[in-house]
Amino acid sequence: MNRRVHPAFTIIFALGVLGFVYLLTTNPGRLFTMLLSVVIIGAIVFFLFRWLMNRRTGTEGNLYRKAVKQSKRRYQQPKPKTKSQMKNRVTHLRSVPTDHKSKPVLLKKKSQTQLTVIEGKKNKKKNRALF
Repeated sequence: MNRRVHPAFTIIFALGVLGFVYLLTTNPGRLFTMLLSVVIIGAIVFFLFRWLMNRRTGTEGNLYRKAVKQSKRRYQQPKPKTKSQMKNRVTHLRSVPTDHKSKPVLLKKKSQTQLTVIEGKKNKKKNRALF
């Protein structure tokens, strides 16, 4: 990808580097205090914004996080470590009668999906104009 940088951006960046080098050579103490103040103000703004966003979501955010954890726990399948644990996961063995060289096919039990009923307006008649 061959992207061209706008000349105004290049000029602003070059002036910033020049000012940084000038301040570093002439007054490094002031440069340090400026950088420290920027970091402190940035941290304050970050934590204030984060606190406000957590307050805004309130209980809805907590309920959402709880539902996400529950969903992850439900659909996460731990990997078996031993052969006995592997046998416990397998619910059905199906053997192939004609071919004795192949191993039986292992079938896993499918998880039950939870269905939700959404009530609609089934009894309401449609109001359409007849043409």
